Amino acid sequence: MDATKILIVDDQKYARKMLRDILAPQHFMVEEAGNGREAIAKTRDFKPDLILMDLMMPDMNGIETSQLIKGDARTATIPILVVTASKEKDNLLAAFAAGVDDYITKPFAANELLARVQANIYKRDALVLVEQKKADAGIILDLSLSIASTLNAVEILQLIVGRIAGYVNVRRCSIIRFSDESHGHVLASNDDPTAKGLRIELPRYPELQEVIRTGEALVVRDAKNNPLLAEVRQYISGVDFDTILVIPIHHEQEIIGALLLRSAGRETSFSSHELAFCQSIADAAANAIKNASLFEKVLEESDELREMKEKLEQELREKTVYEGLFEHASEGLMVLNAAGQPQYVNRSAAEMFGYTRKQMLDMSLQEFLAEESLQVGMENHINFFLGREFSRKYDVLIRTASEEKRCVTVSVSTHRLEGSYVILSLMDVTLERRDQHLLAEANERLKALDLLKSEFIYTATNDLRLPVAVLHSNCLQLRESDTDNLTETQCEHLDAAVESCDRLMDLIEELLDSSHFDLKDYALTIEKQSIMEPVREVYTVLAPFASGNGLKMTVNPLQHDVAAAFDSDKIKCVLTNLIGNAIKFTPRGGEIGIWVDTDDLELKISVSDTGKGIPENYRTRIFNEFYHLKSAKGSAMKGSGLGLAVSKRIIDAHNGRIWVEHAPEKGTTFSFAIPLAH
Repeated sequence: MDATKILIVDDQKYARKMLRDILAPQHFMVEEAGNGREAIAKTRDFKPDLILMDLMMPDMNGIETSQLIKGDARTATIPILVVTASKEKDNLLAAFAAGVDDYITKPFAANELLARVQANIYKRDALVLVEQKKADAGIILDLSLSIASTLNAVEILQLIVGRIAGYVNVRRCSIIRFSDESHGHVLASNDDPTAKGLRIELPRYPELQEVIRTGEALVVRDAKNNPLLAEVRQYISGVDFDTILVIPIHHEQEIIGALLLRSAGRETSFSSHELAFCQSIADAAANAIKNASLFEKVLEESDELREMKEKLEQELREKTVYEGLFEHASEGLMVLNAAGQPQYVNRSAAEMFGYTRKQMLDMSLQEFLAEESLQVGMENHINFFLGREFSRKYDVLIRTASEEKRCVTVSVSTHRLEGSYVILSLMDVTLERRDQHLLAEANERLKALDLLKSEFIYTATNDLRLPVAVLHSNCLQLRESDTDNLTETQCEHLDAAVESCDRLMDLIEELLDSSHFDLKDYALTIEKQSIMEPVREVYTVLAPFASGNGLKMTVNPLQHDVAAAFDSDKIKCVLTNLIGNAIKFTPRGGEIGIWVDTDDLELKISVSDTGKGIPENYRTRIFNEFYHLKSAKGSAMKGSGLGLAVSKRIIDAHNGRIWVEHAPEKGTTFSFAIPLAH
């Protein structure tokens, strides 16, 4: 506690020394003035707690000096004790008229002087305390009147921090609400009203944690160098405050928050009176803080909460519009409670069920559901209210008022209305489901017909294989025998017959391969093996044909064999189709390249040629069955149109992919890729 300061005013030096000798041992802080003018100056600078004033002084006597001191608002409350040898009543009356508080006559005893000094200091402190209480009462009354004028908790807290900051004269006053042991939120701040809802991390505020731990008010002086804030010094190095006051806010013996004050440039720390005042305001604000329900709902994430607030406001603005839309919506709408009893039914729902709205409100969900859908509908309803997994959209059969069964799609809203209600959207899909059922039946019949078609193609082509083979063999024998007796025209016809038999044999084999897929009995014989074996076999068979057509064919394999899981015969069929097409459509003098590549997941084989390429408009249809490319003159190019379709089916069966890349007038590249692992 600071020492009591006393100013001795007397023109006689020995008198001042005598008074000092009496006061000094009592630990008073003593200052002296030799005349009235010096006393006035030192009163303003020294700010004494009491003045011992001599009445008789030259130039300016004690009465005049006291009058000037009491007339200055800055020094008016300082008690003045007159020390005089005069017993003239007029002098004493004049002194009291000038504002003197008390007097003592010379000679006096030391204990008498000390008693008078203490009595006047006590009287001064009591008057100051009364004035402070009067001022505090005025502030609290004013604050109460302001609070009574609003029911908004946010406005109440904002008023509190504003008044405290003005009264205590601090830079920032905030109210913090503690959410848990590590988080808090700003409920109000005098210097930034928009800070409300701001989330704070309590480990970044050691002063708040200390108040939570002790439950008592805390003053932190020299904040930037205080050991308590050592761990967060890097975060406060640039702040503009040096003193912190934290007042705990209690509610039912629980610390629910704190009043946080920060100041800069204060000559003294917070006084005991300021601490008591702030604590009384904090205690009074506890209920307002506890009842700030809006903040309780928005303390987790301020950004998310603002969005929720905006959404809520939007919903409230549109409430009237929605009510009209619900009533006149084309879909049926029902609101059910946990027992399955309707609380709201719109016009469309009533028409759908064939009841009046009043009748439906007296019924239950069990009465609406047909027996076939009773278990499904009730289980989903119960799961919704128990917080279990539930179907958000499903079909049920309902019973109408005329005992007709209708199929209805039920959509369950995930939004839970206040009071534990569920919103159901109902759409009559009886005709739609009936059409879907008929369509499914028609699709099954089409699949059966398609299977019958495939069986017919397989049987017919299988039956054609033998007679065509006989015809092909006889034509070959006839052409290889002595043809001297045939005319040139007859030889040309014979060559055309052989070529036609060749094409017919190829077509029969491709039709048989294609029909195998359609009959669903096409089995792959998958083995892990080297891809280079089928490549070499196909190359060996087709290389002479390429050479005979004036083409150069090369294989560009990997430096080592790559093992993959595939059906060797079927992959050879694909390679034969792709390389055969390249030979067929590449003019003489061209080149055909076979490329083998791999990565971590796939094996890739490409067959490129230097033909005229494939026009862009044929690219998406090239793998369709019986699809032929057109020549430049518009005629179909030779081929059955099944080779690429069969190849695509084989690659699809391997869980692979096949594609074509082309550059008109520069050539075409067909590629396929299959997984390295089956």
